[in-house]
Amino acid sequence: MSKDLLFDVYSIAKKKGVIDDELINFIDTIFPNKADKVLDVIKKGITKYTYKPSNRVIWLALGENREYLIYPKLYCSCLNFYKEVVINQSIGFCKHLITQVICEALNKYKKVELKDKEFKDLINNLESKF
Repeated sequence: MSKDLLFDVYSIAKKKGVIDDELINFIDTIFPNKADKVLDVIKKGITKYTYKPSNRVIWLALGENREYLIYPKLYCSCLNFYKEVVINQSIGFCKHLITQVICEALNKYKKVELKDKEFKDLINNLESKF
């Protein structure tokens, strides 16, 4: 699936300013029968970490028992991304990537600023959960 679809999701969400039936139907067309899972991830939350002074940005999605590292429109550390996007190539993105795009478009995410020296702590913390 084309990453252009994620740009389309972003555009629709940004234009509407809310999650409405049109956006949910569009998600269902690109990610059949999974809109409810995307909405669940939205409820759990997305966090954008910005590290200073480098301005490095890391996004995290809260899952059932852990957080998933997201590089927008490119990568997610969840198992579904690995199995279905990387290995099987049956889908182009996971629910966390779709959620991140929507939350960014709607400006509905937690913002955290940290110092660059704290970046390694975040990565080590994520690694310890795998």
